[in-house]
Amino acid sequence: MPEILPGIHIVPLAQGIGFPGAGAMNICLLVENGQITMVDAGLPGSSAAVLSYLAEIGLASEAIRRVIITHHHVDHVGGLPELLKLSQAEVWAHRDDAAVIEGTIPRAGLAPERVEAMLASLPAEQRATAQARMKQMHEVPPAAVDLRLVGGEELNVLGGVQILHSPGHTAGHLCLYLPALSLLVAGDLLRLLEDGVIRESPAGIAVDPDQALASARQIVTLEFEGFIGYHGGYVVSGAQGLLSDSLIR
Repeated sequence: MPEILPGIHIVPLAQGIGFPGAGAMNICLLVENGQITMVDAGLPGSSAAVLSYLAEIGLASEAIRRVIITHHHVDHVGGLPELLKLSQAEVWAHRDDAAVIEGTIPRAGLAPERVEAMLASLPAEQRATAQARMKQMHEVPPAAVDLRLVGGEELNVLGGVQILHSPGHTAGHLCLYLPALSLLVAGDLLRLLEDGVIRESPAGIAVDPDQALASARQIVTLEFEGFIGYHGGYVVSGAQGLLSDSLIR
């Protein structure tokens, strides 16, 4: 638990990103025949939760064959270097985000005024923890990308996984679509909020908000009953009925 659909597992993470509205972080595992395709790697330190979960389902880190990174933000790649020390996994990412993951292009931080506003919105007792998390998020070692994706690739796992380029949140953002399971793994393009509605991610953290919204509107033309957002919630059925009006216009 939780195996939310056949072969689809969510690793429960105790840690969050530390800012309001970010929600839980859902690391997704696609498991078939004892082999794992992992989607994103969490923040630094997330490997402990991953290893604990694998032990619960009778697998070890060596079962991780590949890690597909939906995009280069630190809460998706921070745990990658430590996981690679524990497995022989390949790293797959879009070619437009690969250089940031590998460290050849500097990681852009949030604008100082946005950081100040986010910290100011927190209770005083949480600010020091959030500031420490922000510092940690800029000290992630680089990781080599083994396969540079362009979008349109298909992985022969769980009836087929379509890898979709969905730029805007970052230039190389990816979503995964599993038609056989009627499931969308949306990365940070979309999220299920506490009000029960699936919406586009906040514009303030997208490199191109207009492009991100256009990508989201294109993605939701697919038919999917299950939905996993990296932040916030997930559902195994009824996802189409939860889409925000802003996405289906």
